[in-house]
Amino acid sequence: MKKSKIIIYCILLAFLSHPVFAQGYGGNLTFQGLDNFSQHSAATRAAGNISIGAKNDIGLMFQNPATLYSVNSLQISLGGMYNSRDARQEQNYAPVRYYPNLSLLLEDMTDAIPNPPHDPNPFSFYTSRDTVQRPYDNIGPNWSRSKNRSIPLQAMIAVPVLTGDFNIAAGIGAVEYANMDYYYQNNNVLSPSILSQRPLPVLRPTDSEPITVEWSQQIHSRKGSIQGYGFSLAGHIEEYNLSLGFSGMILDGSTDDYEQSVARGNLTFFSNAFRADSVYNHITKTGTSNFSGSEFTLSSILSGRYISIGFSLKLPNTVTRKYSMQVATDSSGTPSFSTIKGEDKLELKWRGMVGLSLTPKENLMLGIEYEFRPYKSFNYIDSDGNKTSPWLSASIFRVGAEYMVEPWLTLRGGMRGHSETFQSEGSQIEGEPVKSTIYSTGIGIIYSGIHLDVTYEYTNIKYQDIWTSAISKNSEKNHVVVANLSYEIPWSF
Repeated sequence: MKKSKIIIYCILLAFLSHPVFAQGYGGNLTFQGLDNFSQHSAATRAAGNISIGAKNDIGLMFQNPATLYSVNSLQISLGGMYNSRDARQEQNYAPVRYYPNLSLLLEDMTDAIPNPPHDPNPFSFYTSRDTVQRPYDNIGPNWSRSKNRSIPLQAMIAVPVLTGDFNIAAGIGAVEYANMDYYYQNNNVLSPSILSQRPLPVLRPTDSEPITVEWSQQIHSRKGSIQGYGFSLAGHIEEYNLSLGFSGMILDGSTDDYEQSVARGNLTFFSNAFRADSVYNHITKTGTSNFSGSEFTLSSILSGRYISIGFSLKLPNTVTRKYSMQVATDSSGTPSFSTIKGEDKLELKWRGMVGLSLTPKENLMLGIEYEFRPYKSFNYIDSDGNKTSPWLSASIFRVGAEYMVEPWLTLRGGMRGHSETFQSEGSQIEGEPVKSTIYSTGIGIIYSGIHLDVTYEYTNIKYQDIWTSAISKNSEKNHVVVANLSYEIPWSF
């Protein structure tokens, strides 16, 4: 007997459900945003975040504590950041064989199509093939969102201790450890995620065995930060021109979390047609997440007249999240409420950077660094004790330059790689995360012991989720202004 020809669905109606922290739907808010580790020195960020070769900058005490040795007087520093973020998603669908108006439904383009004439014969068989399936709401496929936020970035104090051949510097500070702001939305989510390419395609249904799919809008939103409170020590051995540094922080912070699922209907797929049925179901989760943990950093710099080399390593640590969410479920116009509470953890492994700086002239510094981010080795442990590794690893380069025009004026510029913890759907390379570049520039002004450093950063994250006959264009533009104001008091132990 001749085998039936297998026809694979050719569209993506939503993102394939990824592990816990990736884009898409199917999971809850957990540790999204924790990979956005904050850098606290405006001067260093302007020069591509190059820390090897930086001098007299206490803003690096937790990023590269070995640089703290160069502080030559009691120094106090305050810093803040302004971030303007513009995110959007545009979905495009191509016509699909056997379901020609499905693409029009998902793109909200059915208004101009009249219904086909209906047979008045009461004994005729009326099916979904005889009408145009239309949405039951005005949500549409695309969305955009703009958000501006100003936050304090750091408050630090450091002092040198002169002991002859071995100089010591010590500092304490309170900083933003990680910016946990996060937002993702998808207006065309299907469950199950039929016609996706991974892990396996879905076979074409039959009239006797149709497939029913839930069609919904999903929104995940988080706002807040994790703060770090700690100390830093650095020592410099003059004989070898070698600096060693160590820092430690206690982590504490909270976020406001929001998740929403709005049912847009049920889609029933037959062999040659589909039917859209109205469904009312709203699920809203609101609550907080409280984070706690610690972090320790080791670093070293070997300085020369023209070349300096060094490294900085973050020791393994664990961040714990305690969460409480109120769930409102409304399927009849009267919501019911319940509460979800629990605790989960993220185990962070060794990570760090190596780099070098060149000083061909006394007033010019060039630097390059390589940052190793083995995020694939991070372990997420849920409230039931199940362990997964949901993030993707990436290694990135950063380059920068600093030019002292006058003793009171310094110009800086640089660029550095940026990597997300997820990959785009349909990526040609499995496990390749979404990447972009951060461009930065800034100035430094010194007057009577007062240092003012101002930096501007620009990022345009763009990636496409691609399926056989559908594409989602995602973009996020970030404009960031960072400023540090520090004051040197000519005094030391």
